[in-house]
Amino acid sequence: MKSLKIFNKILLIILYILFFLASIYLVFLINSKDPKDVDMRRTLKSILKNNTFNLNIFNDYNEKFLPKTQFINLNFERINLDFLNLNRCYERNCYTFYLEQHQNNLILTDRFGIFKYINFNELNKVKLNFQSIKSNLKLDTILDTFIIDDHIYVSGKKITNDEVVLSVVKAKIDYEELNFENLINLKSTQCFFRHSIHSGKIQSYKNYRNKIILSINSSADNEGMENLSSDSICGKILLINVENKNYEIYSNGHRNIIGLYSDENIILATEHGPFAGDEINNIKQGLSYGWPVASYGEKYSRGQSNESPNYKKNHKKFGFEEPIFSFIPAIGISEIIKLPNNFSEMWQDNFLVASLNGKHLYRVRFDDNFEKIIYHEKIFIGDRIRDIIYNFDSKKIYMSLEQGGDLGILSLSK
Repeated sequence: MKSLKIFNKILLIILYILFFLASIYLVFLINSKDPKDVDMRRTLKSILKNNTFNLNIFNDYNEKFLPKTQFINLNFERINLDFLNLNRCYERNCYTFYLEQHQNNLILTDRFGIFKYINFNELNKVKLNFQSIKSNLKLDTILDTFIIDDHIYVSGKKITNDEVVLSVVKAKIDYEELNFENLINLKSTQCFFRHSIHSGKIQSYKNYRNKIILSINSSADNEGMENLSSDSICGKILLINVENKNYEIYSNGHRNIIGLYSDENIILATEHGPFAGDEINNIKQGLSYGWPVASYGEKYSRGQSNESPNYKKNHKKFGFEEPIFSFIPAIGISEIIKLPNNFSEMWQDNFLVASLNGKHLYRVRFDDNFEKIIYHEKIFIGDRIRDIIYNFDSKKIYMSLEQGGDLGILSLSK
């Protein structure tokens, strides 16, 4: 017993000595003039000044925290959606869900086709009551949702032992029950992966009410030229007539489009590269975007080496469309939306681009011809952002945060 007390005293003295030495080193580091320690000094001073020690422990990106941006102050709120179920996600499990809005209601759909809604005004309450919507949906994996007027479109996969079918269905919005009718079924042994979140991004076609566009990812074989061939739907954007249910190939040479924006003048796509090379593309009918010939990314197997590149490093030279912008390193690019100008006077004519593994939101300004990015601001969110919408009346940005299964809300600080 006596020896245990002596041991405890010695251990306590050692801890005091270590704490004392660490404090001396911390003071020395903060006041050091060594140029190589400049970033560390700034970080330590910021932590002490803003009392953000706990936040910095879990901040792998060493970023300033919301609500701080370059020019405005934002409020950031997270609402945990405890009714979500885990699904398979890239290298892990997550809570994937999609966001839409209709008649001032927020509509959420998870990977398994469960529909919930709540009025935007009720999101301010302490106790939230998300209402369920019944449906006759019979899809195994949901890929995207989109609302045009009073109809909701859903893309998803039907998975059997023999094949994977990508389907697009639609229903007139009824908050009691959604009765879906089949619009189109697509089959491919090359590009419909069983459990991944690939393909199926939906948007209206330049505000036409009877046409939609649908993204189809590339084949599993990176060498497969079917992505550029008119005989395959792999690596394409399809233009679908919702009345006669016919479709045509709109553009080709895509790898994995994960975000789409469309208005009467422009179609923008956000697209995953291989190892780096995520792209923002200006989509035009009949054009080719290069995959798998041209990319500013590389194969994962290449790593860092001085070997020859796997892909051509110039799109235009080989007859393809250049991206507006390519991210190196990759950010796991996801949804893109246009932000109305009523959000902030400092954020005019801006788009918002979300990211998955990057865990950031990017505020982007394009030039008038959508040929280049004038600037982008990187805003740390700290979670995988799968989907994003903006509610004009509440002047708030809503994000589906799939790592934690939270609804993220950004608004201006008052």
